[in-house]
Amino acid sequence: MFKRFQTYLIIAAALLLGSMFFLNMCHGVIPSDSPSETWERITISFFERSQFLIMTFVTFSLSVIALFYQKRRLLQIRICLLNSIILFAFQIWIVVEFMKLRPFYSLSVPSLFPTIAIILLILAIRYIGRDEATAMFTGMYQADDSGKKKRKK
Repeated sequence: MFKRFQTYLIIAAALLLGSMFFLNMCHGVIPSDSPSETWERITISFFERSQFLIMTFVTFSLSVIALFYQKRRLLQIRICLLNSIILFAFQIWIVVEFMKLRPFYSLSVPSLFPTIAIILLILAIRYIGRDEATAMFTGMYQADDSGKKKRKK
């Protein structure tokens, strides 16, 4: 399972998406009500909004599921592609929600994790496709008894 580079790419995407459960989406600083004129930091986490929690769980689950389809490469490619599409929609949704809060909040780095995960999954799809093409090519040719390559029909 850990012999292929695409496995590490999918693991990295899963770790990024899994870390979103514990990190903040955006943060802001507002003046506090106390007379000492101190500033108070407020944050919005991904798990505080149920929609973001569900999307994070779905994309994380798809990444973990894709890890276990090593032998069925075409299905693994489809799962990674579906996850990339969902992550793209999720990233757009994060940006739209942030634009509503823009005057008060600043975007944090974990809000860009879906974009990074998309890049990692697209790279994994390329490597999985390369392995599948190699497997198909070597399956087409067999060595006959004389040692020459014979094309299988």
